Amino acid sequence: MPTRAAPSTHGTPEQNPKFWREVSPITYADRLTEPLLIHHGTADDTCPITWSRQTTAAFKAAGKNVQLKEYKGEAHAFGPQWPASMDTTMAFFAQHLR
Repeated sequence: MPTRAAPSTHGTPEQNPKFWREVSPITYADRLTEPLLIHHGTADDTCPITWSRQTTAAFKAAGKNVQLKEYKGEAHAFGPQWPASMDTTMAFFAQHLR
């Protein structure tokens, strides 16, 4: 599994903009060819919900089929709403893979 990008390792976006631009999915929005589903908990303290909202907006601005599903109160590692997120995933697959 890849190492999580961190300012302590790679510098901040201001210190190392090339690195952070290259690891951002927004940089590659034009390459997306299939529908995309993003799950994000509103209580995620590892990756702020703003990131997923901005990413979704960038992909939509690029004309891509992207859906953001937010889970109120859910943290980064889904717990109570895991079954709901899997139901959403299965519905998404049923819609886009058949």
